[in-house]
Amino acid sequence: MTACSNSTHLSPVVPANLLEPCADLQQLESGRGKVALAWSVNTVAKYNDCKARHGAIVKALK
Repeated sequence: MTACSNSTHLSPVVPANLLEPCADLQQLESGRGKVALAWSVNTVAKYNDCKARHGAIVKALK
């Protein structure tokens, strides 16, 4: 039977916002508490955004 050999595999549509690369991280310019705290909050926010988008891509491709 050749009917099954011609079937098409549809790729899931991945939203454009999930295809954006992760944001670059800023360098820590100073070891001072206030500067380090602001840097770490920014870095964690960027990481969480990137992790969420990566997880959504993985879920869409399953």
